[in-house]
Amino acid sequence: MAGKKGTENTKKVAGNAKKAEAAAQKAAAENAKREAAESEQWSKGAKSNAKKEAEAAKKAEAAKKKAEKDALMKEEEASLPSRNEPKKSKAPVKKSRGLDLSQLDGDDPSSKSATTLNASGIDNALDALTLASGSNDAKVDKHPERRYPAAFAKYEERRLAEMKADGSGTGLRLDQRKQRIRKEP
Repeated sequence: MAGKKGTENTKKVAGNAKKAEAAAQKAAAENAKREAAESEQWSKGAKSNAKKEAEAAKKAEAAKKKAEKDALMKEEEASLPSRNEPKKSKAPVKKSRGLDLSQLDGDDPSSKSATTLNASGIDNALDALTLASGSNDAKVDKHPERRYPAAFAKYEERRLAEMKADGSGTGLRLDQRKQRIRKEP
C-alpha cells in the first residue's frame, strides 16, 4: 500500500528552505561585493574636485596676505612724513586761436619766419587779414567760403608733392591720390 498522497516530507521542505536561504544570502553578499567594486571604480574615473578646492584656498590665502601687506604699507606711508611731489617745470602749451598762415605756404611749418595772425574779435581779425594781404602777393580773401577751397587746394598740392617724395602714392592715379588726401584726418 502506498503512503498518503497529501502530506509532504517535512525534512525535505526544511532542507529546501535552508538551501534557498543560503542561496539568497550568497547572492546578497555577491551583489554587495559587486556594488562596492563598481562604486570604487566610478570614484577612480570621476574627476576629483579636491585639487581645485586646494588651489582656490591657496589663492584666497595669497589674496588675504596681499591685502594685509598693502594695508601695512599704507599705514607705514601715512606715518612717515612725505615730501611734496615736484612741480612741473613746463606749463602746457596753449593753442592759439588765430589764423596760421604757415599751413597755406609751402614752407616748413616749424620755421621761424612763418607768419601767424593772432587776433581776438572779428574786427581785429579782419584788420590782421588786410595787413597780411598787403604783404603777400596772393591776396587772402575775407570770405571764408572762398578761403577754404583755396587753402585746401594749396594743402592738396603740398601733400601731392610730399606723397611723390616719400613714394606713398606710387602706382596710384592722380584722382586716387587726391581721394587719399581727402580721407586723411
